[in-house]
Amino acid sequence: MAWLQEERMSKYQRLRSDALAHDVLQNIHDREALIERLENLHAKEAHGRSGRIHRLLYGIHNASLAVVEAIAAWNIGKQDEWYHKKNIEIHSSSLSEEPRAGDDADGQTLRSGLPSPFNSFSWKGQQYLQKMFSDLDFVGDITEAISFLGAGAPFHRNPFLLPLGIDQLVGEQILLSPRMRTNAWKDVNVQRIRRAAFVLLLDEYHRKGGPSQLSMPADERMDGNNCRLRRDALHSAKFHPPGLESKDIDEYADDAIVPPATVAVAVCCAHLILGSVGTDVTDKLVYLTKTIVLKICRQPSNELIRKARIYNPLRPPDGTENVIKLVYPFIVHKKMSPNLMVGIPRQIIYLTVWLRTLVTQLVKEDMSSDTSNAVDRIFRELEANFQREHPKADALSRELHPKDGKEKMHDDANKENEYTCKNASVQTEEISPSRPKSESSERALKAILGDVSESKRLVPLPVPITVNLTEGSQSVLVNGDVNEARVLEQGDVVRIYDARESSNWTISHSPNAEDNGLITFRLSAAYDHSRIVAHERELKDDILNRLCYPYKKETDGYHKPVSAPTTNVERTRHVASDENGSIHSPLYIKEARIWKLIPEEEDTRTVWRKEYDNGAIPWSNDNAGCHKFVAHFRVRVSLDWIEQSCIDSPYPLSQCVHQQRVNFFECVPLLDVIDEAFHVVCRWHPKGNLIDNVKWAKLSRKMKFLSNVKNSKHEIDMAFVRRNQDRKLDLTRFRAIFEDIASIQYPPLSKEDALSKVVAASIVMIPDVNAMMWKEAKLMAIKVEAKRVCAQIRISARLRRNLQRAEYLKEKAATIVIAKHARQFLAHIFVSKLLKAMRENEEYQRRSRSAIVVQTAWRQFFWRNRFLLHQERRIEEKRKHIAATRSKFRAMRERERALIVFRDVICIDSTIAAVTISFHDESYLQDENSMLLKVYVPTTKETFSFTLEESAIRECLEKVLCSEGRLSWDEMLKENVLKELTKRLMLRIVRGRPIFLFSRRNMVEKGILVDKRVVRAVGQLFILSTFRSPHDFVFSTYQPSTRLQMRTMLSMKELREWLHETQQTTQPAEDNLRLLDLKNQSDLTEWLVKRVVIRKNPEGESMQLLLQFQAEEERVIKLITKVQAQWRRLKSLRGAKEKTIGRYEKIFVRENNVFAYRDVLTDARQWEKPKLLGEGDLGDPVDEWRREETLDPTTGQKHEYYANYATGQSSWLSEEGAARLVQRRYRSKHESDLLGQKIQLPDIVKAMKFIHGTRVNYDLEPNKLSNMVNFALLVHCLDHNFSEAKPVYEKALEQSPNHPLICRAYGIFLLASRQTPLATTFQTACRLLHEANVVDPTQAKFQSASEIYFRWAVLVDAKNPLALLNYALLHQCIYKKYDHAEKIYRAALALDPTNTFVV
Repeated sequence: MAWLQEERMSKYQRLRSDALAHDVLQNIHDREALIERLENLHAKEAHGRSGRIHRLLYGIHNASLAVVEAIAAWNIGKQDEWYHKKNIEIHSSSLSEEPRAGDDADGQTLRSGLPSPFNSFSWKGQQYLQKMFSDLDFVGDITEAISFLGAGAPFHRNPFLLPLGIDQLVGEQILLSPRMRTNAWKDVNVQRIRRAAFVLLLDEYHRKGGPSQLSMPADERMDGNNCRLRRDALHSAKFHPPGLESKDIDEYADDAIVPPATVAVAVCCAHLILGSVGTDVTDKLVYLTKTIVLKICRQPSNELIRKARIYNPLRPPDGTENVIKLVYPFIVHKKMSPNLMVGIPRQIIYLTVWLRTLVTQLVKEDMSSDTSNAVDRIFRELEANFQREHPKADALSRELHPKDGKEKMHDDANKENEYTCKNASVQTEEISPSRPKSESSERALKAILGDVSESKRLVPLPVPITVNLTEGSQSVLVNGDVNEARVLEQGDVVRIYDARESSNWTISHSPNAEDNGLITFRLSAAYDHSRIVAHERELKDDILNRLCYPYKKETDGYHKPVSAPTTNVERTRHVASDENGSIHSPLYIKEARIWKLIPEEEDTRTVWRKEYDNGAIPWSNDNAGCHKFVAHFRVRVSLDWIEQSCIDSPYPLSQCVHQQRVNFFECVPLLDVIDEAFHVVCRWHPKGNLIDNVKWAKLSRKMKFLSNVKNSKHEIDMAFVRRNQDRKLDLTRFRAIFEDIASIQYPPLSKEDALSKVVAASIVMIPDVNAMMWKEAKLMAIKVEAKRVCAQIRISARLRRNLQRAEYLKEKAATIVIAKHARQFLAHIFVSKLLKAMRENEEYQRRSRSAIVVQTAWRQFFWRNRFLLHQERRIEEKRKHIAATRSKFRAMRERERALIVFRDVICIDSTIAAVTISFHDESYLQDENSMLLKVYVPTTKETFSFTLEESAIRECLEKVLCSEGRLSWDEMLKENVLKELTKRLMLRIVRGRPIFLFSRRNMVEKGILVDKRVVRAVGQLFILSTFRSPHDFVFSTYQPSTRLQMRTMLSMKELREWLHETQQTTQPAEDNLRLLDLKNQSDLTEWLVKRVVIRKNPEGESMQLLLQFQAEEERVIKLITKVQAQWRRLKSLRGAKEKTIGRYEKIFVRENNVFAYRDVLTDARQWEKPKLLGEGDLGDPVDEWRREETLDPTTGQKHEYYANYATGQSSWLSEEGAARLVQRRYRSKHESDLLGQKIQLPDIVKAMKFIHGTRVNYDLEPNKLSNMVNFALLVHCLDHNFSEAKPVYEKALEQSPNHPLICRAYGIFLLASRQTPLATTFQTACRLLHEANVVDPTQAKFQSASEIYFRWAVLVDAKNPLALLNYALLHQCIYKKYDHAEKIYRAALALDPTNTFVV
C-alpha cells in the first residue's frame, strides 16, 4: 500500500509539473505576442498611436510579471518533484538498511534535510529569463515610451518597464526613490516587483556559476589579492545565507562574553527568520529588548547552521510575516550597514547582507517605517555593554568614525525627523523620567556616546523680501526694504527659491547697504541651483504626475503636490545642454523667495499658514481665457484681469496693493467648512450619505481631536454616543458634535471662537476641505478686489471729470477772449487786403488767367505720362504672359517628344497616315504602364487615338514573336517589334471619309498550330484548334453559330502529372510518358483532344471549355462540399440540442403534480417537451430557492419573488428575509420579556410632562424636597450625570434621612456610581436599602419613581449600558428578582464590555 501511495503521488507530481509548465508557456506566448505587436506598431508611422503604445507597454509590464511568477511556481514544483524522488530512493534503501539519524520514523527523509536545486526554463532553445534581460532594448527607440517612462529610465535589464532597472530593486537599498514611488502604472505592487526582480537575478546568479566563495578558507579571506572573490561573496550573500561555521557564532554564545551590537542583532534576527529558536523563547514574543536579543543570540548554533545551509530562496520560511515586522527596524538600522562594520567576522557581514536583502524583498509598503528611538536605545545599550568590556574597540571605533557622535543636519530640516517615529512592534525597557541620573552615569554615557547636543527641529519661516543671485556666487542682492532685510543676521540658516527642495545655506555676512544703494549679504558657500533644477526635471519627466496619478496623495500628512515656483529665472548662458540635461554655465535667478530656518517651538503659525508660506498651495488661474465680467458702480471689469492682480505676493501683506487670498482664509464660514468636511467623509469608502462610527473613528484619529484634554478618546466616543442616531451622524448631528468638542476643548471661549479654533486645528487640512477653503478665499479676495477696483475707477472718473470740467471752463473763457481779438485782427486784415485787391484788379486778372493756362498744361502733361506708363506696363505684362504660355507649350512638346517610342508612315488602301506610339504622361500612370497610339491622316487632318494597356501589348507581341517567356520592356520597345502593332490597324471608308480602327480581336496564339478539327458537343459544332509551345498546350474553340470563342491552357508540368496519374488497364503509365516525345506529337495531340470537354456551365447558361482532369477535380470538390454540408447540419443539430438544454429547465407544478418546461430567457412555460431534445430529457430541478422577477400588468412595474422549482413553491420573502422576520419577532419577544410591556401613548405623554415639569420646578424652587428628589432621579437615570446627581441626593438625604424613596434611590445611585472607597459605599447602600424596607415594606412610595425614571430611561435608550445598569440594580435590590436582574446585567455587559461601571 505504501508503494501504491508513492506511485499515485508521483503521478500527481508529474501532472502538477505539466500544468505549471503549460501555464508558463501560455504566459510566454502572451508576452511574445504583445512584444511582436509593439514592434509592428513601432515599424509603422501611424497617426495617434500613443494610446496604443501605452496600452501595449502596460500589457508587457503585467505579462513580464506573470511570466516570472509562473516560472518561479514551476521551479518550486520541480523542486517538490525532486524532493519526492529523493524520498522514494531513501525509502527504497531503508528497506534493506538500518535507519539513519536523518530519517523519519517511517523511513522517509525530512524535506528540510536536503538542499534544493534550481532549474532554468528553456523556450525555443534559449533560457527565457536570460532573454528577458535584453528583449525590450528596442523600446528605447520609441519616443512615446520615453515620454511615458521618463528620459532617465533604462531599457536594458528592465523587463518590467519601470523607471528603475531590476539591479536597483534587489540588494541593500531599503527605500525606493521617488521615481519608483510615482510609477507609470496605476496598479503597481512594489513587493510583487521586488520578488520578480529577485527571481530574475537569482536565475542569472545560478546561470553564472551558482554559490560563490562564501565559505572560503580564512587565509584566503585575509589575502588582499582576493578582492574579486570577496565581491562575489557579497553578491552571493544576497541570495543565500553564508556558510556559517560554529566558530563564527559559538565564541559569542558564552554568557561571560559580550558580543558587539551588530553581531548580536544579526545572529538574533537570523535565528528568528530561519526558525532555529526554541518555542520557549519565541512564545508570545511581541517585541525585542536587549535581554531578549542577547538570549536569542546565545542559543545553540547547530540548528541555525543547518537551516542556513538548506535555505531555499524561492520558498522563504513559513510564518515570516510577523517576524519580518519584528526584526525589520533592527535590520535596516544604520548601524547594520555592512560598510560600517569594523572588526566583525566576514561571515557575519555576509549574514547581514542576506538579511537586508531578504527584508527588502518581503517587506510590504505598510510595514516600511523608519527606525524608532526604541531600536536606537537597544543599540546604544548593547554597544555600551560591549565597550565596557572592550575599551580598545571603543577607541578604534572613534578613530575610524569620528563623526558618529554628531549627526549631520539634513538639507530637508523642515521634514519630520526620520529617527523620531515609533515602531509598534519594537519595545524596550522604559527609563523612569522621575529618577534623576547621577553625575557618574552621565559622565559614563558621555564617555560612551560622546558629548552630543540634541539638535532642534527647524522649520522655514518666509522673509518678506526677494533676492537676486547667480549660481556659483556667494553674493546675494536683496529686493525690498532694508528694515525687512535686517531680520537676517550672520549665522542664520536660510533656504532660497524653494522651501522644501532647496539646500540649507548659512549667512556669513549680515545684510548691509552699499554706496550705490543696493542691499546685499553673502553666503558661507557658493550657491548651487542644480538640486532644484534636477527636482524640476524629475517633475517634468515623471509620467505618473502627468498621466496616471496627477492627484496622488503624499505619504506624509495632507500635503498637496508642490507646484513649480513662479520665480522669474533668467538664463544668461548661451550654450546648449547635454543629453542628460546638465547645465554647464551659471544661472542668474531674479526675485527668488527666501525662508529663514527657526526652531519649531518658536513658530506659532497654524498648519494651514505653514503650508501657504512654504508654497505648497498652488495658484490656479480659473478665469484665464474666459470672457467673464463683473460690474459695480456701473463699472465693468474683467475677472481674468482681477484674478491676475490678486496672485500671491512674497512681500508683507501690509505692503500688498491688491487683495490676497490668505487674508480671507479664516473668513470662510465655519458652517460651510464643516459641511464640506461632512460630505468629504461621506465620500470615504464605502460611500454614503451619513457618517457611521467607523468613519468617525477614522476622522478622529486623523484629526486628533481633544489632544490637550485628558481621556480624549473617551470624550470623543461619548460625544458620538450622545449625538448619533442608529450609530450614524447626519449633517445636523455632525455640526452639533463639533460644537460639543469645541466646548470641551476651549471651555472659557465663546461658542463661535471655540468652534473656529477646533476647525482651524483639524479639518481644514483635509485635502478636499483645504482646496475648497482656498478656492472660497480666492473668490472672496477677487470679489473685494473687483469692488475696490470698480470703486477706484469710478472715483478716478469722477475726479477726472471735475478736473477736466474746470480746465475746460477756464480754457473756454480764455478761448472766447482770444477769439474776439482774433476776429478783430482778421477783419482788419481782410479789409486791408480787399482795398489793395481793388487797386490791383487788372494785374490780378492777368495772373489768374496765366495760372489757369499753366495748370491746364500741367494736368495734360501729368495724365499723358501716366497713360504712357500704364500702356508700357500692360504691354510688358502681355509679353510676359505670351512668354510663359510659349514656355509651357514648349515643355509640353518636349515631354510629348520624350514619351514617343515609335514613328512611322503607313499606307493602307492608298491612304497615307502617320503613326506615333508613345507612353502616357506620368499623371495617367496607375497600376501598370499604358501606351497611346495616334494615327494622323494628312488628307482630312484628323487624328485617331487608341490607348493600349500593358497586358494587351504584351499578349499581342508575345504571340507575334512566339516568345517562350515573358518579354522585357527593352525587347518590346524595339522598332521592329512595335511595328507589329501597326499591322493591327484597319481602315474603313465611311461616306468618303477614312476612319482608322485598332483590332483587338483574333489575337494570335503563341506556339505552333498542331491540330484543327470540328467536334460536336452538347448538340452543336465547334472548331477546336490546338497550339503547342515549349512550355504549354493551348486549346481554342470557335462556335460559328454564336461566334463564341473559348480558350484553355495546359502547362507541361500539369501534363506530366496528368500522364503519371492516369492509370489505364490496357496501357501502363510508362507508355503514357512516351507521348511527351516530339516524335509522338500526333499521338499526344490525339490523346489530349479526346480528353477535351465542352459543356454547359453548371452555374449559368454559358458554355465552358476544360480538360478531363479539371472536370474530375470539380466533381470531387462538389462531393466534398456535400459531405461537409451534411456534417455541418449534424453539428448544428447537436449544438441546437445543447443550447436547448441550457435554455430550458424542468420545473414542478404543485397544482397538477406534474413537471413543466420553462424558458430561462423569456420565462415562457409549456407542458410539452421541446422537440430539439429528441428522445432525451432534462434533469430534475435542484431543490433551492432562487430570486425571480415578475411584471405587474396593471402598473408595469417589476416585482421580485422567490421560487423553488423542485417543490413548486413560491414566496415574496427570501430565505434571508424570512430569517430576519423570525429574528425580529424573537428580539421583540426577548425585549418584552426583559423590559416588560411596551409603554402606551398616554403614559408617554404623562411621563414627558412630568420630566419637563421636574426641570422647571427645580429651577424655580431648588430647595424644595420633592423638587430635589425628582431632579436627582432625572439627572441620575436619564442624563446619567453622576457628578451632578450626587450633591442633590446628599442635600435631599440631609433634609429627610429616613424617607424610603430617597434611601432606595440614593442606595441604587451609590451602587451604580461605585464611589470610593468601595467597601464603605457598599455598606452605606445596604444600610439605606434596609432602612427603606423597614419604613416601606410594600414599596408603594417607590413604585411611581421606578416607572417614571428607571423604566422610562430603559425604554427611551435601551442601548445605553448605564440605563440597563440602573434597571438591573432596581430588580436586584428592590424587587429581589435576581434571575431577571442577571439577564439585564448580561445585556448591559454585551453593549459595552469595557465600561467600568458595568464591569
